Amino acid sequence: MANLDFYSTPFVDFNHTKIFGTADTVAHFARVFGEDAPLQGTLSALQRGPVRFYRDNVIALDEDVVDYVMFVVSGVVRSCKICKNGTRSVVSFYLPGDLFGWTEPTLSLSIEAATDTEVLFIKRSGLLALASRDVRVANVLLTATTNELTRAQEHILLLGKSAKCRAATFLTDLWVRLGKAKYLDVSMSHQDIADYLGLTTETLSRSITALERSGLISRVASRRQLLLQNHFGLRRVMN
Repeated sequence: MANLDFYSTPFVDFNHTKIFGTADTVAHFARVFGEDAPLQGTLSALQRGPVRFYRDNVIALDEDVVDYVMFVVSGVVRSCKICKNGTRSVVSFYLPGDLFGWTEPTLSLSIEAATDTEVLFIKRSGLLALASRDVRVANVLLTATTNELTRAQEHILLLGKSAKCRAATFLTDLWVRLGKAKYLDVSMSHQDIADYLGLTTETLSRSITALERSGLISRVASRRQLLLQNHFGLRRVMN
């Protein structure tokens, strides 16, 4: 693991009422499991961090964290696969509140900070032992696993669609995952998004411009802030 910086800023709950859908909102790991004080104390004992990583720093390779699962406190984390020819595929993005790290270490994925981010490391064996005794923990782990598998399946299917469909789907899904705020702050780089969607950055830019010219989205204040103007129209493009 690289560039570790233990960070002690207090956690706050999600604030889905804010006008921008952003990955800067801080998630509290223990509160995912409810307000039971003894349970939160037990969960806290399994945690390491949160640890801050700066954009584009490697958090870990899968084999480095075989003993841990990870929880995104703030920012965006990406998992990547580097092919033998040097090309890169972004396999998934993890946003605040996402619990991940259940994949087999033999996959040799690189876990990296797509933006400045904070990550908790939770002892895997302790969390699984707790899940065997507490149905609330078991349900959270089941939901996290199901969500990750569902997104992986949808991602595979998406790669067979048109570039415009891929861009519309990505923006809509990101908007939903960040709480459906009025405006969407797209904090990942165009290169990250293109590598996730299996496109070149030029094709991605053209697709986003086409959505803008169609009146489906518009830019707000900066190129990273978008207003999804026509959700029905975006759904039509996605289908």
